[in-house]
Amino acid sequence: MPLISVRFNQDVISTKRSKENIVKGTNYIANSLAASLVLTGLWSLNVNAQPSGSWMEQTLGRYEGQIWAAGDLLPATTEFREAEDGSLEGSYTMNELGEMVPGTLSQCEAVQVRVMHCVWNDVYGTGNLEVTFSEDFSSFNGYWGEENSKPEFPWNGSR
Repeated sequence: MPLISVRFNQDVISTKRSKENIVKGTNYIANSLAASLVLTGLWSLNVNAQPSGSWMEQTLGRYEGQIWAAGDLLPATTEFREAEDGSLEGSYTMNELGEMVPGTLSQCEAVQVRVMHCVWNDVYGTGNLEVTFSEDFSSFNGYWGEENSKPEFPWNGSR
């Protein structure tokens, strides 16, 4: 049997533990941690499955707003919809000096209730978008950033 020594306040406490007790203790810690995560709601919600019946369903539709681009807030339309596989996706257009620039939103997932993360893609590149919806889902405020950077540029919309 292994001998475990612990030094505490200059005293040495020695104890013998069987392999079974160590395994039991490890399982207890793992189960306690899992229960804590569930109880505190730290697990990320994954909505690549059907958004039906959840708050995600309430995000579906068209929003008129603005996207920060080219050093200004540009008029924009953002739309969220359910894909054939049940995941959430979307599209957007921004009016850049009279020219409509289209883009897509993919890999949309819930970060927490009313907060969603998507990947945007358009002629300028790819990046991250994180939006927070109002309690009644009539609007959202969000921020976008380029790939591998923190979202920091405004993106908003209202129905």
